[in-house]
Amino acid sequence: MAALRICLITACLMSMSRGFLLDDNSLQNLLNLISQEKKLRASAELQINQLKSDVASMRANHQSSLCKCSAAGVVAFAATITSDITNFGTHQPVVFDKVITNVGGAYDVRHGSFRAPVDGIYMLSFSALQGQSSMWIGLELVRDNMVIARVKTGDNGYWNMGSNVVNVHLNAGDDVWVRHMSDSDSKHVVADKGFFTSFSGQLIHAD
Repeated sequence: MAALRICLITACLMSMSRGFLLDDNSLQNLLNLISQEKKLRASAELQINQLKSDVASMRANHQSSLCKCSAAGVVAFAATITSDITNFGTHQPVVFDKVITNVGGAYDVRHGSFRAPVDGIYMLSFSALQGQSSMWIGLELVRDNMVIARVKTGDNGYWNMGSNVVNVHLNAGDDVWVRHMSDSDSKHVVADKGFFTSFSGQLIHAD
């Protein structure tokens, strides 16, 4: 926007200068326009410098939010649900509200998601418990909304439990979480005081 204004002023100066008769008034008007152009240029430069500063600050804050590894480079987390979750919607995230381990601080208990702090190979696991023979549930593990693993359990006995483990390469900043597959199942996952339906992972090797 500032550059556009400078261009417009410059064009105006050129147009007016062609029509000026070099008397005292026209020279003064020209000097006034040059002074205004200088002020606009200085203002634009200040705005550009402020934008550069804001961008640098945002990048620094983003990097700080990603890089929470311990000094030893250990990343490991585990979380479970403490209450049954019912009436799941399609692709509704499972929020594992009880944190067991969160070395590196990369698991977000507010949203039930894990954000990889560094590039590398991670081992991730999740499990689901069902309590009645007439019930079944399907959950899936997703990386930035792309499915990387699934679990189905239930419908053939009491206290059925399914689990899955996957090794996957994640880039720093990739988000991983567990979500409900579809509303065609019982839409109910069992906590039974916790530690059955769970989500965990660890960094195996950083790039």
